[in-house]
Amino acid sequence: MIPTRWRTLFEDQLADAGQKLDLAERQLRDGEGGRALQGAYQAVVGAASVRVWLGDPPWRQTLSADEMQRRAQAEFPNLFAALAALDLTDVLTSPWTAAAAAPYVSESRAFVAETSERLHQWLAES
Repeated sequence: MIPTRWRTLFEDQLADAGQKLDLAERQLRDGEGGRALQGAYQAVVGAASVRVWLGDPPWRQTLSADEMQRRAQAEFPNLFAALAALDLTDVLTSPWTAAAAAPYVSESRAFVAETSERLHQWLAES
């Protein structure tokens, strides 16, 4: 049985990721590649956290902050996994064109959608 507060947290986390991606897509259209990338990155972190929790439910065992960060980064999709290996502060604050950031936003959208599907399957099976 999944505690209601965790189910709500998982769903809220993915809804927030979707909102961040909606904003990132508007920022791309406005030519704000750097801001779009930042939003897409936040969406990936949120979805990756849900994936970690699906594999290791937090009501059974709490992970340390460092372990949670390590596991979440291990879940990142391809483009974001490469970014995570770099100094993220520099990467996320550097100027990005909309064209350069667009593949990251697209990958993030697919990652969040796939994570949402996984969550729904997991909830149905629980």
